[in-house]
Amino acid sequence: MQELGPEKANQLNTGAVRLMAGIEIKRILKLMGKPDGYLVKSYDELSEIIETAFHLVQTNFMRFDFGFPEKNLLRGQFNYCFAYEGVKKFGLINDYDCGIVERVKGWLDELGIKYTSKDFTGCLMQKYGKCVIDFSFELA
Repeated sequence: MQELGPEKANQLNTGAVRLMAGIEIKRILKLMGKPDGYLVKSYDELSEIIETAFHLVQTNFMRFDFGFPEKNLLRGQFNYCFAYEGVKKFGLINDYDCGIVERVKGWLDELGIKYTSKDFTGCLMQKYGKCVIDFSFELA
């Protein structure tokens, strides 16, 4: 951030997270026994993949909740965000664009899932004191 400025640093961070997420979800599919090129055909298949992915990647320092409050809706919520806390400690939170949400977007993009979610810049935790984001799908 110091060398390149906040805009370029955010661009590099979010791009790297999205790229990594595509690789990560392919590996998760492999662990689940899905063949290369697997295509998600239903909401039930997607929810199984997403639940598996979150359970595999969530560690003790990641305190978040996720769920499917209704068909074709994924909701993620951070009550404590390790990225927010870390960037805030460096005094850079006002210049930070969330990279965490990019991970889920990277998964969905790699899976070929069309989705809608709230577009935002910055950090929802910084703006609102909490981070809640919905991803809507149109799957059978």
